[in-house]
Amino acid sequence: MLPFIIILIVIGATLEIISLRRDPALVEHDYSVSTGSTEPGKPFVIRSILTNKSRIPVSYLAVREVYPEAVTIPAGVSSRATLDGLNVKNICRVKGLERKKIALELTIAKRGVHVFTGDSIEFGDFLGFRVVSKKSSYQREIVVYPEKLDDPALSQALSSYCGDMASKRFLIRDPILTAGIREYTGREPMKEINWLQSARRGELMVREFEYNRQPSTCVVLSVDGVAVEDEAVLDKCCSTSRTICEALVKTGACVNFYTNSFLLRKGRNHIWKCEVSPGHTGELLEGLGRVTAAACTDVDKLLQYVLRESDPNAEFIVVLPECDKQGIERTNALSRQTGREFMVQTC
Repeated sequence: MLPFIIILIVIGATLEIISLRRDPALVEHDYSVSTGSTEPGKPFVIRSILTNKSRIPVSYLAVREVYPEAVTIPAGVSSRATLDGLNVKNICRVKGLERKKIALELTIAKRGVHVFTGDSIEFGDFLGFRVVSKKSSYQREIVVYPEKLDDPALSQALSSYCGDMASKRFLIRDPILTAGIREYTGREPMKEINWLQSARRGELMVREFEYNRQPSTCVVLSVDGVAVEDEAVLDKCCSTSRTICEALVKTGACVNFYTNSFLLRKGRNHIWKCEVSPGHTGELLEGLGRVTAAACTDVDKLLQYVLRESDPNAEFIVVLPECDKQGIERTNALSRQTGREFMVQTC
């Protein structure tokens, strides 16, 4: 029995000495998120890849990560709330020259930009007397879109708006598409006279244009009246903007989205414009996920900018927080001054 114990002690001491000579640089840590953006509540995967480039196995390897507070962590994963977020620790064993992948499926229901940090890795000696820590400091972000609203009142308002827009479509002639020619009555502008056909027929003829111009709509989101701490109002404004844009795109309208919000982690300090069309809503949804309560300009300058940049026949839908009474008054006053119609949707 004694010789057996001595052999165990010798083997343990040998493995302990070998583990103490381990080079921390030979253990590498990589960190990734399966997607850069997602719908609220849709699962995504966080992956930690550990690579042991040494032949010496690591019997204790702990990966420390910091998750955002809004994340839902699977049962059985240890976490601790800190000032930075949720501190998550995963423990595993890595053989010599092995690459190990740790994957966790997570969900986030809250709109916004959420940052995941691969904080550090810790590995200990064979007997657990010593722990060596190595900083990794990887940062990966994921943008969660605003949810789409199922609001009967908003749906009814959009249905009425889209109906009016469809009827107006046939009152606007497209100067590009020509349906044919007809006799000049004296009321048409001279630029519409077709001189070639007039010469052939011996009388003045004018072009007859198609009444099928594609409708254009500008959706404007102003965050000028949103308080920084009032995240619920901001989220509803973003959800309303998404619902409106997607409903308009389904009708075949050309949609341009404008906002005076600073987009988080985008480095923008000016009015943001986004073109939306069928199958191309990703840029809009990501932008709405990054919208903050900080405004780069007030609602007056925002609307003046939209008027300058938009089509002369464009329609306007302005999304404002319900508490921004001054913004609503300014929008109505601008509508009276310019003669352009603004549909105001409050949140």
